[in-house]
Amino acid sequence: METGMVDEYKLRLNKLRRLIEHKEFDAALITSTDSVFYLTGFRYQPFERPFFLVVRPEGDLVIVTPRLEAENIATIPLEHRTLEYAEYPAREGETYLDALAEVIGGHDVIAVEPSMPAALLQALDHFSPMVEPLVERLRLVKSPYEISRIERAAHFSDLGLRMILDAARIGASIQGGYDRIPELRKAIVEGEGKFDQYTSSIWLGVWAAPFSAQPHRFPEPTDIFGEGPNVGLSFLRANGYSAETERTFFLHRPSAEQAAVFAMTLAACNIAYDILRPGVSAHEVDHKVMSFLRSEGFGGKLLHRTGHGIGMGGHEGPWLAEGSDDILQENMVISVEPGIYFRGQGGYRHSDTVLITADGYRKLTDFPSDLESLTLV
Repeated sequence: METGMVDEYKLRLNKLRRLIEHKEFDAALITSTDSVFYLTGFRYQPFERPFFLVVRPEGDLVIVTPRLEAENIATIPLEHRTLEYAEYPAREGETYLDALAEVIGGHDVIAVEPSMPAALLQALDHFSPMVEPLVERLRLVKSPYEISRIERAAHFSDLGLRMILDAARIGASIQGGYDRIPELRKAIVEGEGKFDQYTSSIWLGVWAAPFSAQPHRFPEPTDIFGEGPNVGLSFLRANGYSAETERTFFLHRPSAEQAAVFAMTLAACNIAYDILRPGVSAHEVDHKVMSFLRSEGFGGKLLHRTGHGIGMGGHEGPWLAEGSDDILQENMVISVEPGIYFRGQGGYRHSDTVLITADGYRKLTDFPSDLESLTLV
């Protein structure tokens, strides 16, 4: 375990306790693997066996676990009490509900996470759970440690995008970029000392034109590079923390029209950057970007919001979208990625991983965004 992490986990847990108290809950049941990892550093895969952290404003942290995980629980570096249940499913008297009943009273007001599966939520119905994003709220603002980890992930994200572009050739399949994933994994191991399979992942995505107009289409390895606009995305999680770098690129000299749309995409990003600072609403950021693009005649070419939060998850709050009630705060980390899409032709999108600072922002990713650098001829 990294130096200082016990204090980091204690700080996070204490913040959760105060939030539970502020929201007037008696306890929170924490079940998602990311939330458990965030609060304790414990990595596990529950499969069908429920696993709970039971957190109250005061008192012991209680862990309800299948017996299978009991020995692993001992690695959690925080004071805690463990309650085991036999198995899932189990005989009456030996289930996870029986174990929970030892620490949850019939009149307790209980918070559960939005990500809790519906079947589990239904099974807990007699505890009268209330869905409340407590841990998600804590994760919005990053600690100095978390920022340092995201910055490292951003470095490797940039490296991944460079690998994508280096492999791009007209007439070649996009598989060449995917073939670089082992090389990127090796770079993370060499730079970080490990690639934790539970908290790390790499996705190098390439949308060759015209599929770049479908940003959530899963690219097929057999897709063939054309001239462009092509979009390359390096989206990874390195030992617990995520980053993304994305660029539109060409494998020929773009036409004047293509160059103009490329420039408009950068201008839309700059609209966002011009107003990024603490106290600005996420709604306002997206509204200004979208209003600009609509005013330039691209209203029918917009498919998504300006951006989203990045942290342990690649997609988390705050949401830079019209209608969002999130307010930007210092040490939030977001993406900025407005896009313009022409069905049947291709799309234009850049994305960077961006830290909100006391007086503005700082890009954590550092990859060229100018047309000359992204014209690969």
